[in-house]
Amino acid sequence: MTEAAVVRLSELTTEDAAAAWRAARLAIVPVGATEQHGPHLSVATDLRIAEELARRLADALGPAAVLCPSLPYGLSEHHERFPGTVTLTPATFVALTFDVVASLAAAGFERIVFMNGHGGNLDALRLVVRRARSELGVRAAAMMWIQLAREACAAEAAGPVWGHACEVETSIAMAIAPDVVRADRIRPPVVRTDVEPLSAPWTARVDVAHRYDELAADGVLGDPTRATTAAGERIVATVLDRAVAFARAFVV
Repeated sequence: MTEAAVVRLSELTTEDAAAAWRAARLAIVPVGATEQHGPHLSVATDLRIAEELARRLADALGPAAVLCPSLPYGLSEHHERFPGTVTLTPATFVALTFDVVASLAAAGFERIVFMNGHGGNLDALRLVVRRARSELGVRAAAMMWIQLAREACAAEAAGPVWGHACEVETSIAMAIAPDVVRADRIRPPVVRTDVEPLSAPWTARVDVAHRYDELAADGVLGDPTRATTAAGERIVATVLDRAVAFARAFVV
């Protein structure tokens, strides 16, 4: 399909929306964050990756999906000590995303997918999709590239420590959101490994609220010097194959 196949709610009049509503079976909502991504990626990285993955998913589904406007803020309190970060509180984020689901449900959508670009949103979105089912009778889902293609990401990682503005995320940005990448500012990692046993984000078995300034001096968790566009394209291919397969089964 071509870009023209993507049904963008933001570009429709109310009459156009009425027709799109009748044809569509799924609403896709990109969700990101506005937060530091080290010296080489913009604060919009999570949002731009989510938007592009959502666009490609909508493109694959054609008129069966409506691509909704993005939500640019998420749960980023663990990045607050770095300039450029703007965060919501958990209560606000849950209320906002749940209200979006409720509004889309009132418009007739019974299937809603959040394309999430930020790991800090994962737990809250899990709660939202559970509430959507129990309180609204609507089936919602939340997906993120790191979950959809974890083994592909690990295969492209340079080592066991990765996950934020690293070789994996930087590779994905290079492949599908190159506007957020400042390639001349990519530096070797400055990661701390002296955190409590079993709580390090890259091997977590115990939940501990780590701030990113405690994990890395520059806010980067991984080695972005090892990032490549080709690696990003391989990961994205896996993400999209699985996202499309899930979405097609989800709307049945």
